Amino acid sequence: MSVKSFKFVSPGVFINEIDNSFIPKSADVIGPVVVGRATRGLAMQPVTVESYSDFVEMFGDTVPGFGGGDIYRDGNYQSPMYGTYAAKAFLDANVAPLTYVRLLGQETTNGNSNGASTPAAAAGWRTEQASNNAPSANGGAYGLWLFTSGGNTDKILHTGSLAAIWYLNSATNIFLSGTVYGGSISDTQGGQDMATTGANNVVIGTDSDSLFTLVISGAGGSEKVRFGFDDTSVNWIRNKFNTNPQLVSGATFYTAESAKSYWLGETFEQELRDRGFTSGSLGCMMAISNATTTGPWKMHPQASREGRTGWFIGQDLGSAAAFKINEKQKLFRLVGRGHGEWLHKNCKVSISNVRRSTTTVTDYGTFSLLIRSIHDTDNSVQVIERFDNLNLDPTSPNYVARVIGDKYTSWDENGRQLKTYGEYDNQSKFVYVEMNNDVDAGATDATLLPFGYFGPPRFRAVYDLNSTGACNTEPMGAATGYNDVSRGNQGVLGTDFFVTGGAGIPNSGSIVTNMVAGLNCQYLSAGVGINNTGYHGVCTGSLVFPSVRLRVSASDGGLSDVTDAYYGMQTTRTTTTTTGDKSIADFHRLLYSGYTAGGGQNATNRFATTGVDDYSYVFSLDDIVLKTGGGTDYLYISGSRRGQMNGNLGSASYTELLNASIDKFTAPFWGGFDGFNIKKPDPLYNKGMASTSTEDNDHSYHTWKRAMDTVADPEFLNMNLLATPGLTLDGLTTHAVRVCEERADALALIDLPNVYVPAHESYYSNKANRLASTPTNAANSLRDRIIDSSYGATFYPWVQTRDDATGAMLWIPPSVAMMGVLASSEAASDIWFAPAGFNRGGLSEGAAGIPVVGVTQRLTSKERDTLYEANINPIASFPSTGIVVFGQKTLQERQSALDRINVRRLVIYLKKQISILSTQILFEQNVQATWNRFIALVEPFLANVKIGYGITDYKLILDETTTTADLIDQNVLYAKIMIKPARAIEYIAIDFVIMSTGASFDD
Repeated sequence: MSVKSFKFVSPGVFINEIDNSFIPKSADVIGPVVVGRATRGLAMQPVTVESYSDFVEMFGDTVPGFGGGDIYRDGNYQSPMYGTYAAKAFLDANVAPLTYVRLLGQETTNGNSNGASTPAAAAGWRTEQASNNAPSANGGAYGLWLFTSGGNTDKILHTGSLAAIWYLNSATNIFLSGTVYGGSISDTQGGQDMATTGANNVVIGTDSDSLFTLVISGAGGSEKVRFGFDDTSVNWIRNKFNTNPQLVSGATFYTAESAKSYWLGETFEQELRDRGFTSGSLGCMMAISNATTTGPWKMHPQASREGRTGWFIGQDLGSAAAFKINEKQKLFRLVGRGHGEWLHKNCKVSISNVRRSTTTVTDYGTFSLLIRSIHDTDNSVQVIERFDNLNLDPTSPNYVARVIGDKYTSWDENGRQLKTYGEYDNQSKFVYVEMNNDVDAGATDATLLPFGYFGPPRFRAVYDLNSTGACNTEPMGAATGYNDVSRGNQGVLGTDFFVTGGAGIPNSGSIVTNMVAGLNCQYLSAGVGINNTGYHGVCTGSLVFPSVRLRVSASDGGLSDVTDAYYGMQTTRTTTTTTGDKSIADFHRLLYSGYTAGGGQNATNRFATTGVDDYSYVFSLDDIVLKTGGGTDYLYISGSRRGQMNGNLGSASYTELLNASIDKFTAPFWGGFDGFNIKKPDPLYNKGMASTSTEDNDHSYHTWKRAMDTVADPEFLNMNLLATPGLTLDGLTTHAVRVCEERADALALIDLPNVYVPAHESYYSNKANRLASTPTNAANSLRDRIIDSSYGATFYPWVQTRDDATGAMLWIPPSVAMMGVLASSEAASDIWFAPAGFNRGGLSEGAAGIPVVGVTQRLTSKERDTLYEANINPIASFPSTGIVVFGQKTLQERQSALDRINVRRLVIYLKKQISILSTQILFEQNVQATWNRFIALVEPFLANVKIGYGITDYKLILDETTTTADLIDQNVLYAKIMIKPARAIEYIAIDFVIMSTGASFDD
């Protein structure tokens, strides 16, 4: 302190106390960012977890690959998800939190149109096509409709329900084989015996074992498969057909012998079981494709999309006679926060404890919202998240949007950053609330409560197929009171989604716009047939896409207390069982792209795709009635509120229902999409990209780059490491280094290309071919890239680990093991110690955090020298001491202290921590007292680092020589910190001098 601060009046000794022993508040611990795939969790945004148990809760466990099974329905687990292993390796040491960016398929605005210059520019997938806009004769989606009939003399097929969808990638024919419905008269048509073989539009019955026979033929041969719809039988359809879309890629990933020209997609067991279609049905194969629109054959272009519920709607506050369910007030809906397909496959939402207001203070009632497992039942509810005592009062602390949260993120392509929208912080890990604008403004009736919901969209039904080729409409809803609201003109088969034709698959050049003579059966008396032969007549009927069952009775499933029943969507196998149905998610998949959020919240149609209805049904508790004849069982009867069914069976008022504890219902999530190409084991694999890939011409490249750019701003997210395990494309790994370099506070761990080629990158019959590079090639390739940055590091070769959950052995890139080494090194010593050698880099001794049991290549001493000279850190395997990290160079080519990882990590640590400490004096007066405060904050910190052997010496200068008067006038405090980093021992030189017997050691 300056003597000018003392007030001298009379002689004496003046003493002032200066305490420089304050211990500054420790800054938050900073950890790494890992970018990769995971089985679930928020995607394309950084999520920080404190422990591996937190990671598993959010993102799922490690995935070793080769998952097999029903890939289309259960998910793609065919390739290892290396990011999950990196997270496990690092978090095992418990030294810092980890931030994970889960990948889902993305695309730029230049790559998301049907006119994209290359299919790779758009995310998603599609079957094989002749051009970008039209399906070829070898691609499309084809559905099997099942019917019942009154007998061979009855040409009315009633309502046909879609039972299954096949996706043909390169097949040339798909048809049912068997006796054509209506007779056995033989007539040759196009080389096929129509008495025994059916093509599109031909109705075929099952055989004596209640099984269908389907023929699929393609370039690779023909399959003739007998199957049925009883999922307890070995002949169940999903047991008999290929359900792995990756097999259509030929020998790219698997053997040529395993290649298929198709895969089986959705099957709808619940509806088939309910309608008695599991045996003895009639079937007809028809195409569900159109060259001029986007249908289930072409989930392209489509980036990842969030699952959501339909709008929850309020109760009827008017007279029953005027009740129009599709006009009920929309209140709110739930939208996924970044989970893609996982949400609708695993979760459902229930509204319960609906209570009207019983006070004079407010008219707003309350309700609970539960996110449940889709596999649970009302007999055994499994709650994932629960929010109670919610209301629709925008001024209340219990307002549903305030409690659950309404914030969501969106990527700003121009600003290259995530932007957050909404008012209230998210309390749910899975969803945010989207409020109706009028409800949010307090402009709706305060007595409204969530009483039902709009069901998910589905393809438009086609009614009254007939011999004229016309497709008549059958509107339902406003005029009759049913839940299927009036759709107006249903359109004609062929102009919406359906394409029909003769034998085999109709090609894109001969699409018919109307049904050609309806569905073909054999009838001598028909008079007119598709070929005007006089033999083949017409079966009339309707085609309807399936929707999930709604609970009808409160006592379904044997509930002892009917007030425990959740009406609405029912996810059990049958109405009487308590076993979940695995087909439920198939009802709610995104079968088409073209969804648009435009049109406003009250728009009739929110879909740009022709032939899609906004919703398949509308449910409301208003349609619950007390079972006729008394008792306590309540029934859901569609349309009962208007009294249009069973005489005059109208439901009670909503207050009576609530008084009877009829206050619960369940709704689905629907429409989630991961944006991935399901025909690839790893949809973001390196060989699927090229050296010429850019964000605009390759959606995989864009996905990786966007994830890295998400964490590029140091003011948005703190990190000290960036890892993209398994990514080896030069352009993207270099970008990872540049991101860290521009931030100047993180080290990028990158993997080199072709060191090891895993099975999800390419099929090799000879395992030796998976070692596509040598140390010399790797060294030369890296030199040619001229990265020259101390903010990056790389290692060689890959290592082998064991998956803890399954026991499976797999090869992992070295960046995964190094995540564990860096964490364990920091835990054992400090961040500035070299993460190498037997003390801190012994992989066999557990330094990687996960077990490491082998290397893809055992390096010789000469090979290690070759790698190290090129700034590639070797991972060596020694017979007596095991596997060890044997280098710690950065990618900096010029020699300096920063060409070592431990020094770079030290300087990153010092810069970040001193930067955080400096914020404590920001906007203070630029005077000596403030300078002293800065010195008091930084000096102890530097001294502690010196004591811990991070630096050997330092000097801090902050006085008039650094912060000059000119700088003060510019509002600048300028300090100099000079450090001498401690160097790690990498070479030990010892002279052994052999002396004669008579020599003296003292000489």
